[in-house]
Amino acid sequence: MTTINCPDKEVFERTRPLFNALGDETRQGILLLLAREVRLSVGDLTHLTKLSRPAVSHHIKILREAELIVEERDGTKRYYHPTFKRYVEPMRELVDQVEQFEQYIDKKQCEEQ
Repeated sequence: MTTINCPDKEVFERTRPLFNALGDETRQGILLLLAREVRLSVGDLTHLTKLSRPAVSHHIKILREAELIVEERDGTKRYYHPTFKRYVEPMRELVDQVEQFEQYIDKKQCEEQ
């Protein structure tokens, strides 16, 4: 009997904050704005997204907790910019494992035909 090499649950758990944070279109948009503009304040994001300041702050909090953005202070002003370092390796592992699982499924389907 062949052992199925399923994606490791631990890899999914390490990438869960990424998927949870990016599961919202507004946060996706904020992250794309930050990637394009390098750094923006909550006020800048409020203006660009047409969201209320509390709404932008809520999304910033979730993105910060997921470690997808970093806060930088300049005097009393806070700026945010994206960072994906935390997820590069876990995402590589996840993609590798999913690809291996796909190959297994493809092979299994060919054997059944």
